[in-house]
Amino acid sequence: MKTILIILAIMFLLRYLMPYIIRFLLKMFVQKQMRKAQQYTYQAQQQTYQQHRPQQGQTRTASSSSGGGGGKLKVEYVPEEQRPRKDFPGGEYVDYEEVK
Repeated sequence: MKTILIILAIMFLLRYLMPYIIRFLLKMFVQKQMRKAQQYTYQAQQQTYQQHRPQQGQTRTASSSSGGGGGKLKVEYVPEEQRPRKDFPGGEYVDYEEVK
């Protein structure tokens, strides 16, 4: 009799507590995945910034750091990112023969 009551008590607790436990575990899992995604995005942005930022003294030189030079400022050409053109018609037309 005591065993049956213990089993019923465990089933009752599982029946009413499991949704809360599962919800809590799912919330923790989603938060962990969000942190990973944010960290991955942050690292990717940092790598992109490191790759695209100009090296020191490469794109511009100031006369104040060189000890005078008439106040000249030299800026070299920095190309923009290559993006596909929006007016691209979709490729070139190629004739074909239907083979039977």
